[in-house]
Amino acid sequence: MAIKKTEEKKSEATKKEYPKKKRDSIYYIGPTVKRGLLDNGSVFRGGLPKEVEKLKEKYPGIQPLFIPKDKYIEAVNKVRIQGTKFNILYENAKKDIGGR
Repeated sequence: MAIKKTEEKKSEATKKEYPKKKRDSIYYIGPTVKRGLLDNGSVFRGGLPKEVEKLKEKYPGIQPLFIPKDKYIEAVNKVRIQGTKFNILYENAKKDIGGR
């Protein structure tokens, strides 16, 4: 009987855990592409919506501006400093989408 309860507890704990990829958040630090869909500072959890994936294809300059949670603060700070990698990527993305 004790073994069965232990197995049930393990299966319940496993159900509560989600695959790491689905839980991770992705932050967008680029210029707004389509207001309400892809704005600067947007956070996506569980992957990107299909509409956002289409925008990434249409505007390839925005692709490197999707940042994992652990790099977000550093990347946001570097976007603001002229001449840094993220600042250059941001400015190029802005040109790519038409200077919005």
